[in-house]
Amino acid sequence: MYPDKATIEVYRCKRWQPAGTLHPDNPEQGYRGESSFEYLLDYAANYAGPGEAPAAGLSCRYPVDFDLHRQARWPAFILDILPSGYGRRQWLEQLELNDGPRSEWPLLMRGTAFPPGNLRIAEAVAAKDPSRKVPTSHGDLVPVYQHPGFKRDDILVRDEYFIEYAYQLGIYAAGGSDVQGAAPKILLTQDLQGSWHAEGVLPDDKILAHWLVKRPRGTTVADRQVLKNEAAYMQVARKLGLQVHADLVWADNNLFIPRFDRRVHAGEYIERLGMESLCSLAGISEFGMPVPHDTLCQAIIRYCSDPKRDLLEYIKRDIANVVLGNKDNHSRNSAVIRHEEGHVALAPLFDFAPMYLDPEGIARVCRWEGDAENAGRPEWAVVIERFKDHLDAAKPALRQFGQEIARLPDTMRLAGVDDTVTEHCAFSIEYHSHQLMTL
Repeated sequence: MYPDKATIEVYRCKRWQPAGTLHPDNPEQGYRGESSFEYLLDYAANYAGPGEAPAAGLSCRYPVDFDLHRQARWPAFILDILPSGYGRRQWLEQLELNDGPRSEWPLLMRGTAFPPGNLRIAEAVAAKDPSRKVPTSHGDLVPVYQHPGFKRDDILVRDEYFIEYAYQLGIYAAGGSDVQGAAPKILLTQDLQGSWHAEGVLPDDKILAHWLVKRPRGTTVADRQVLKNEAAYMQVARKLGLQVHADLVWADNNLFIPRFDRRVHAGEYIERLGMESLCSLAGISEFGMPVPHDTLCQAIIRYCSDPKRDLLEYIKRDIANVVLGNKDNHSRNSAVIRHEEGHVALAPLFDFAPMYLDPEGIARVCRWEGDAENAGRPEWAVVIERFKDHLDAAKPALRQFGQEIARLPDTMRLAGVDDTVTEHCAFSIEYHSHQLMTL
């Protein structure tokens, strides 16, 4: 029913190009099964060599070459686009599959037509039917390519026709570092008139903006509080001097997030930026594994174009996570952006929220190894010493950051963070600001 080989396409030079193939030895074993990955001959002939090979690679770990890469699992970068979380459940239902290793190859073959970043699977794109009839906001059935789009209110009130449209087209986000997880997430585009469409439907010259729309993980007050405060937390992060893409918009239990992996030249073309999770950057082909920060920092040092800057930014983000109770800090909640000319840098901050509120009780996922962290409390002086070769001038910057941390109660109130959240963070603010200011 499904092909035995996946063709991986990359968006480069303003067009999608076939770049490589993935061939699993036994598809029924899923991503944990042995596989072969190689670049297509034409692509390799164009980009192999010391100049363009790293920039044109599908992953920082795979510069373009003519080799056959045999591995014990699927390449780690494939897991960045493989459906997971809420999107995975939606795809399993549509494909009438039970979850497990046997479902993963079908999910790759059908659920990867428009993941974030600049990669996709050609077979998933080919399986899309542009003449499929879907409902308009009035309930009329029209082919996808003729759909007039929805209004923002249709999204906010969860209009029944919009929900059916989203389900039929599989736009519940599936894959990509910033769209995995338990919360419902939808990939949408706006046309030049401002109407909303499924990702992958509009031609590039008709797109005004790309959005990720998130909804609460569950139905409790705490679920809504987490998402509502995510918008305010991003303003706090900006005030702290962390790298932030754009303000988030909270409206009627919907969080509208402008996407940083797309640059729109309205009426002309779209730049699709490469995006790779730190989990993939570290070569880890697994979901849910608690990867040590030390491992992820070594990946930053190895692959980022300005490792000193990005390492300091990464440590500051973890300080903010600890202080502000963002315990869901797994290795797919951080990523790098891979620019077409070869520059690699940490992606803007995402999935930054008071996850300590989550009703399921999330423990801090990524931690510092050994004596650098005890019971979820890092010792920042030990962390800095561990990476002193790359943080030789970081202490003054971190002492200044400590002063910003100390001012967080006022910063949080001005950003609109709930008072109960600010009060909860009071001890961590005092404890960690003191650590930093005495470095």
